[in-house]
Amino acid sequence: MTFGKSRWLATGAAFAFVLTALPAASSGTVHAQGGRTFPETGKTVSGRFLDYWNTHGALSQQGYPITDSMQEVSDTDGKTYTVQYFERAVFELHPENQQPYDVLLSLLGNFLYKQKYPSGAPGQQSNTTGNSRLFPETGRRVGGIFLDYWNTHGALSQQGYPISEEFNEVSDLDGKTYRVQYFERAVFEYHPENQAPYNVLLSQLGKFRYSQKYIARQPGGGGGGGGGGGVVPTPAPPKPAGCDVSGNKNGASDKTTVHAGESMKIAGAGFTPGEPISYWFTLPSGDVFGTAHPVALSVNPNGTIGPYNIETDASFAQAPGRWAITFQGAYSNNQAIIYFCIVP
Repeated sequence: MTFGKSRWLATGAAFAFVLTALPAASSGTVHAQGGRTFPETGKTVSGRFLDYWNTHGALSQQGYPITDSMQEVSDTDGKTYTVQYFERAVFELHPENQQPYDVLLSLLGNFLYKQKYPSGAPGQQSNTTGNSRLFPETGRRVGGIFLDYWNTHGALSQQGYPISEEFNEVSDLDGKTYRVQYFERAVFEYHPENQAPYNVLLSQLGKFRYSQKYIARQPGGGGGGGGGGGVVPTPAPPKPAGCDVSGNKNGASDKTTVHAGESMKIAGAGFTPGEPISYWFTLPSGDVFGTAHPVALSVNPNGTIGPYNIETDASFAQAPGRWAITFQGAYSNNQAIIYFCIVP
């Protein structure tokens, strides 16, 4: 999709750019040896991990891979395992177990719950509806649509036992309050604004855990090191003086600083599947250009959009500094805002 000068263009110069959807997961490169590379993240999944991904919910349940396989010391038992991080899970290879139990999921729900609520989450309410089920292993009860989801999406092996009752929680992603329930390996979020089966979504625990272990702890937020194999980011060009790229809302990009003529990948979250999306750029001057009306950008089943590839050209050098791209849902009014710096 290409934009030139539109009626939203408030400056005298026309900025040419291209916004293209990156290939869907199904178009990932499949290797002769059985591996598959996902262009959305550039990571490859193979062997038993790929088998597990394909047979346990694939994208909707596990998310995209965000690392290649690597060695990691377990937070649970202190042993070293081959692992791979996905947006919503971490796969662990246990060759000492017979299939299908040779691939296990890390207890990400446990880690997060203990970190956020060491004394237990406040305001918990046990679901006592007629179809609810008490789990004596943890003393927690699951009912309603959460129990339906648990039963139809891998049950114990995928989600683990419930470790909390239902309660209201402010999302770290969009700042909104949702009804949630924590399980050993997942966090269920109730989204009544979505049609079934997308009214129960999973928190991106794998992405959160990876950032916590390998990115946030590094000086300057960089990747690498720490427990065996992080991501070493490509050095970014220097930012123009006063160019602040903080404040993203419901969105992210693979770069925060872009030379005019380069491309970047962006994605957003919090939208309603099927709704039209408007989007526009805000220049350092405050001027705006983009779509005047909603367009049919595809919203993924989990409420995300993209990833999209933004291709700039040399004309962007006419306005160096802090830029923003904003996506807005026509029905939800949800906005995803991503800030970046243009460098001449």
